Amino acid sequence: MNALRWTRAITGALWLFAAACIAPSVVAPEDRAIAVDSAGLEWHVATADDVPGTYVSTELTGPLAASLRMVVYLFEADGAYTGAALFDDAPPHFEVLHGRWRVDADGLRLDEGIPAALETAAGGWLRLSGDEGRVVLRRERDR
Repeated sequence: MNALRWTRAITGALWLFAAACIAPSVVAPEDRAIAVDSAGLEWHVATADDVPGTYVSTELTGPLAASLRMVVYLFEADGAYTGAALFDDAPPHFEVLHGRWRVDADGLRLDEGIPAALETAAGGWLRLSGDEGRVVLRRERDR
């Protein structure tokens, strides 16, 4: 075996040994996600032009927070949407929906559903509020 092969073999063995020596750890659920504080944002009424994009929830409050862990939405500029909600059931599971969205005088409507008050803040934020609670969404980098 030449010197380069030996070096690679030894380096690989050392990495395996080092990995075996690392103590396992468990991270508490509240420490697993990046904490994002939207409290300092300046919110204003959103228009339909503010909506298109992919969003992930950073905050869920009110009655809906009792059953949901998170939501993800993709709002297309042509009015189509798809979304997934992670329900906190036993076992936890995703439910997916899709349809048409629009913004009218009452806020954001998904299909023929009840409107949600729609606000936006600089940096790609949306906030949806209604009788069932509030969802704060942050825009993800779109492809």
